[in-house]
Amino acid sequence: MRRIGVLGVLLLCLTGCSTPEKAKSVETDIEKIETSEGSQAPTSEWVGTLIEDVPKGTESLADAVVHQITLQYKDGSEDHLSTKDVIYEATVGDIGLIAMAHPNQTPSFGVYHYSRDGEWVMHGMKHFGITDASEKRSHGLVLPQDLMYTIDSEIDDVERPVKLWSFYDESQLVTILMTDAFSVGDGERINRQADGVEYDRLNQPSGNGIYFISQDKLILVTGNILEEELLTLADSLPEPSSVSFPFDDAE
Repeated sequence: MRRIGVLGVLLLCLTGCSTPEKAKSVETDIEKIETSEGSQAPTSEWVGTLIEDVPKGTESLADAVVHQITLQYKDGSEDHLSTKDVIYEATVGDIGLIAMAHPNQTPSFGVYHYSRDGEWVMHGMKHFGITDASEKRSHGLVLPQDLMYTIDSEIDDVERPVKLWSFYDESQLVTILMTDAFSVGDGERINRQADGVEYDRLNQPSGNGIYFISQDKLILVTGNILEEELLTLADSLPEPSSVSFPFDDAE
């Protein structure tokens, strides 16, 4: 498999990226954020990422990111992601969004944005964790916890630009994605409306996800929390046209 890039400390996260940040369902069984069994021994500091080609014909988004990502550490060692470490995996239309717990770096996570036109193509990623410098905040939203860490991304050099916001703590990770509205046939209508907004659920391999269309924007809300919690969070979001979206104007 051909290695097509090395992303180090100064060039990480997105295609057109930012530097790495140190921070700085139908109900289904919800997995807490944890690495797979046998991956708890600490390693040296993570410093970069190798990106490989996705094998042709890869169907699963989880398989795509596991094949593609190798984590590099300060002591020269490397580690690979595992499908056992998927936190959530959502596909809406041709957009794929997946979050993984990093092995040997608990708690440390990666959120990866893909699109698919026959084959999976990664457009951006964000790696983050919890350090002594991390600070939980209130965001004027009804989140699973009153205070959570947050990190954001913007990917604008693709056919369908997206904005991402992730809220997390030691055991929960929720991501909100916003992009231009488009026709989606992946969802199942939820018998619930809020201010005329119709919600659809996604049938996800991991975690739970809902989406809705408002003001010509498609909003995806996904994470390793219950569907009802995602709906409550979605109800608390301001209008997509709000300059502070997804945060409350008062925050």
